Amino acid sequence: MSSLLSSLNMTANTLSVNEKAISVVSHNVANMNTEGYHKQRVNFATRNIAGAIGNNVNNQIRANGGVKIANVMRYNDTYLSNYYRTQLSEQNKLAAQLDGLDDLASILDDLEGTGIDGALADFYEAVNNLNEYPANSTARINFIESAKTLTSILNTKYTQLEQNTTQALGDGETEESLKNSKIYVQYSALNDKLEELASVNKALQVTQTGTLEANNLLDKRDLILNDIAEFTDMYIEEKPNGSVDLYIGGTAVVQGAEVTGELTIQTAKAFCESQDPPIAYPDDWDGENAVISIVNPQEGNKVVVANANSIITSGTLGGLLHFATDNGDGENGINAGTVMNGLNTLAQTIADVFNDLNTREGAYCINPDDTETLIATNEDNLIFVGSDGTGEGITAGNIQINSALLADEGYWNIACAYFEDPANFDVNAVGNAQNVAAMLGTRDQDLAALDGNSIEEFYTGLVGKVAAAGSNIQSLYDTQSDVVDAIASKIKDSTGVDLNEELVDLVKYQTAYSAAAQVFNTCNSCLDTLMTLGG
Repeated sequence: MSSLLSSLNMTANTLSVNEKAISVVSHNVANMNTEGYHKQRVNFATRNIAGAIGNNVNNQIRANGGVKIANVMRYNDTYLSNYYRTQLSEQNKLAAQLDGLDDLASILDDLEGTGIDGALADFYEAVNNLNEYPANSTARINFIESAKTLTSILNTKYTQLEQNTTQALGDGETEESLKNSKIYVQYSALNDKLEELASVNKALQVTQTGTLEANNLLDKRDLILNDIAEFTDMYIEEKPNGSVDLYIGGTAVVQGAEVTGELTIQTAKAFCESQDPPIAYPDDWDGENAVISIVNPQEGNKVVVANANSIITSGTLGGLLHFATDNGDGENGINAGTVMNGLNTLAQTIADVFNDLNTREGAYCINPDDTETLIATNEDNLIFVGSDGTGEGITAGNIQINSALLADEGYWNIACAYFEDPANFDVNAVGNAQNVAAMLGTRDQDLAALDGNSIEEFYTGLVGKVAAAGSNIQSLYDTQSDVVDAIASKIKDSTGVDLNEELVDLVKYQTAYSAAAQVFNTCNSCLDTLMTLGG
């Protein structure tokens, strides 16, 4: 009778074990569409009640307890998961760079005839008209208006480019602009994810491994790690209990249940002023408008890495910080800053070329007091000036028309005649137009300041660089997206729920359950018979 009771106990346990195994199958099926879910499977092991004595078969039989659940295995591919995060981080970096280049392209890609290229064409058309009618006041007014339009568009584009940089990283000086920037939102979100990871690590440290609870925590952990990878490149070390230590650029930012590397952010100016010795901003600063630091909140916010920009090389943060990349256009690549520098060079060159021609020795303008005669030009006859009213330090942001030309009858200040030999000077040669012809000639002139390009060619080349960089980054992004999708598909194949596999397991557990039930009924029937006989 003791053997029958043992069998009843064993089969009752078998029923319970297979019922739980069926429950795991049900759990898998229920979560087959849950993001980040890894399929789970029950592992069985022999259950022993007591050790057998000697070689006695009866004792050995009585020692058997049937089956037990050893653990619930979670399907996972650590290598693929880590590789996926690396590639995901690179994809997000390229996405941030692509967004930036798209913004640059949209700033420069105006409707036909309304942008800088159109303004330059209209300006030279006005020069050509003035060349044909050098003494005509309407032609002169048209020249000034076209020059005014050109400077206005340069000013607008420069402002838009400044705003583009400010939106990404702040203006480098004010706290308000930093807090309204894209990178501020990203850095804040990353800090939140570090806290979430530390919280999950803490739960894993007190949860038994190989259980449904632990496996669900591991799923949550992996989703958080994927989210962190979208912000920055990282490295992890996994512990036996499933918790991880997280490193950014070799610096530990999460260790177990503690955040040991919280990110802080400040303007470039504030960072420079905080250094010992201070860095002169902006003269001696050659970095981004925003500076990320890593501090240890467990040690009174002790600074671990003062300037972490250099170790954040990927992810959205890396893409924002290092917008200028080697994209086939040299070491520094293209970003808002390089485009602004290009427009500054263009603006200063335009000013230098036309100011030099209008004020050079031998250049003469029409005398406003006697429009039938000429007078020599001087330094007051500058066409383009900067914010200080001189021809020095001109940028695309401050270039403007000399106020003397905008005054009443100021248009007479434009030099028309030119006499290389003073002996040939003719005070009445108001229709000479040689100086205007020289201005018109600059349209095809290769200028050293513009790397051997003409004014229009230089701008076209600048726009072309932005377009080429955008096309290259788009190609890299598309390729990287394919890589990320392929890895994600492989991970899903190896860790996702397969209904065919679940059906096989379901049938297997159901069959075992039915067989155990049959054994239970048989043992129970035998016991009833024995009880009847004993009665």
